[in-house]
Amino acid sequence: MLIKLIVIGRLKSKPIAALADDFLARIRFDAKVEIQEFKDSGKESENKRMLEALIKEQGYIIALSEEGVLLGSEVLAHKLNAVQRKLVFVIGGPYGLSDQVKARADLTLSLSPLTFTHEMARLILLEQIFRAITIIQGRGYHNQ
Repeated sequence: MLIKLIVIGRLKSKPIAALADDFLARIRFDAKVEIQEFKDSGKESENKRMLEALIKEQGYIIALSEEGVLLGSEVLAHKLNAVQRKLVFVIGGPYGLSDQVKARADLTLSLSPLTFTHEMARLILLEQIFRAITIIQGRGYHNQ
């Protein structure tokens, strides 16, 4: 499995970064993961750079947005498992994603109807990717 995260902003919180690194290490046992970070620079500039990056991508693009579809962990796992190409997740900054970026996505996914910081969204996404892998492989993490 190939996974790429295209994100705005770095993880500045040390506790969140430590948890994210833990999930990345767990995911990397089963998948190759690449993270492309763009600096916070205002909605127009951020979205322009993200759109340029997405134009080059040949993978299945999943944009995270609060107005996206809500999927349970098992449904998400089966959806990700069905994709036969690289999974590309896009997380916007404080201003969210532009309509053009969302239009480029194959799926717009909501982690929750609540709004999260980009740091928390990245951590939650990484945990859900790890959970999806354990569901696909029948490992016990999902039911603990």
